[in-house]
Amino acid sequence: MPICEIESAPRSTAPGPAKSGAVLIPNWFVHPTIQTCSLALLIVLGCLRVISTYCVFNHTIDEPSHIAGGIEWWEKGTYTLETKHTPLARISVALGPYLAGVRGIGASRWEDTYPILSQNGHYWRNLILGRIAILPYFLIATLVVFFWTRQLLGPSVALVAAAIFTQLPTILAHSSNATTDMPLTAVFCWALYRFSLWLREPNPSNAAQFGAAAGLSLSTKLSTVIFLPACALPILLMYTAAKQAQWRRLARTLLVVSACAFLSLWGIYRFSHTSLAQVTHFPDRVASESFGPTSSLTALVHQAAARLPVPAPEFFDGIRMLRNQNAQGTKAYLFGRVKEGGWWYFFFAAVALKTPIAVLFLVGVGSVELVRRYWRDRDWEIAAPLAAALMIMLASTPARLDSGVRYVLPVFVFMSMLAAIGVTTLWEHHSQRLLSRSAALLLLAWLAISSAWSHPDYLAYFNEFGGHDPSHLIVVGDLDWGQDFTRLSRYLREHSIQHVSIAADTYFVPGSLDLPATDFIECHGPKPSGWVVVELRRERLHSQCYPWLAGQHAVDRVGKSLTTYYVP
Repeated sequence: MPICEIESAPRSTAPGPAKSGAVLIPNWFVHPTIQTCSLALLIVLGCLRVISTYCVFNHTIDEPSHIAGGIEWWEKGTYTLETKHTPLARISVALGPYLAGVRGIGASRWEDTYPILSQNGHYWRNLILGRIAILPYFLIATLVVFFWTRQLLGPSVALVAAAIFTQLPTILAHSSNATTDMPLTAVFCWALYRFSLWLREPNPSNAAQFGAAAGLSLSTKLSTVIFLPACALPILLMYTAAKQAQWRRLARTLLVVSACAFLSLWGIYRFSHTSLAQVTHFPDRVASESFGPTSSLTALVHQAAARLPVPAPEFFDGIRMLRNQNAQGTKAYLFGRVKEGGWWYFFFAAVALKTPIAVLFLVGVGSVELVRRYWRDRDWEIAAPLAAALMIMLASTPARLDSGVRYVLPVFVFMSMLAAIGVTTLWEHHSQRLLSRSAALLLLAWLAISSAWSHPDYLAYFNEFGGHDPSHLIVVGDLDWGQDFTRLSRYLREHSIQHVSIAADTYFVPGSLDLPATDFIECHGPKPSGWVVVELRRERLHSQCYPWLAGQHAVDRVGKSLTTYYVP
């Protein structure tokens, strides 16, 4: 029987400033045992919602390459396929398929990796084994939300924050795919949480845990290179302004942080190393320009560069690859416009459209309350979630890779914490208490209903601002990530269609998805005839490729991302 049939972090005990929070949930409900059971129930429900989507959607565009990159690490002990993605998440998603017998197919480009899922004739088994590996990261992220909020405001608010986080459609969507975005969210936010605990109590244990988490975050996704310093800086400034800084103890444990970060990162790369000359030609070039190409000093520099070992050269190659890709930019789509390199405000628009409106409102209330408390108490710890959320968004503005809200996915951790504070603020409001408490309950109910209503299309979720057809607002990665060809297969069978022509960015083996005879339409290729299916991302981003499409009338929409036509 096929697996899928195509459908017919502990709390710190260090002393710290006392936190105040509302008793939103009765005291008996937050007894340690009941608290643990409630948190476990939220996580289990979230996992069940995620797992229930596995057989609904085929692989997204990026999943095969991530699994293939991890397979190379397990099989050969090397890491050369798309080094712009650091290995940890890929190692995770490849473990299950590797143990099931999947091996590399020799692909050197991400576009050529898609057949790896169909290996041994077990497409669905291989894909699901990859996707299951993301569930532990969903668990870690939820625990970070809970423990960090509990440290700041107590267990009742922490449970509300976890409940909000585990219902966010975008979080559920990226917990369902074998990609790097949910792992980054979990490990990066864990690292920032450990950073705050290290500042609060700079002992060797906290230093080691922060360092290890930072190194693992770097080995999960290179966004950490930007996000971690950007978020840590305002927290450090507020810590300094609070006049509670323990600089000597921090300085004494800084070496522990550095060592643990370096070892955890290098260990993920299997302690690989090579010479400086193989990593960069910069020393040779500078020496040649300064001393002359035939100088003995230039020869000495060349010899030194050839012998000086550089750990984890793949990491530096990944930074270079990502830097070059960002400089080049990608074609982006926003509000009906196409632009190379995108817009500085793209991610602000994406978050506004992909977050339930109830949560946006609660985040606003919680942010105002945090600013008020910080202004009154100068409590750097309680202001950390707001500072982190703002800095993630600000740090994303120079990016020229506007391919979906997933690039700023960690912001949803902090938004969940802020939204829980917003619920608390409404619940504690003294004037018009009945109205404010009713508003809090209505907003939570609105979130629950909109989240449940979006099932199973969490990836294509848009709030009410998205309108009837959000593909005219944002499409790449946030609505169409190539996920609906399983639904297309069912649609074609139901309509007895024996041949189809497809225009898609997604690479797949038609037989693995039980598609009929399939032709792929090339850009500026000849006009097809008969039944034609076009991905919305192709239609919006690359309309110039299909001049014949403008005169056609759509027959149907399959899933959220595919349009069918009949071309005579």
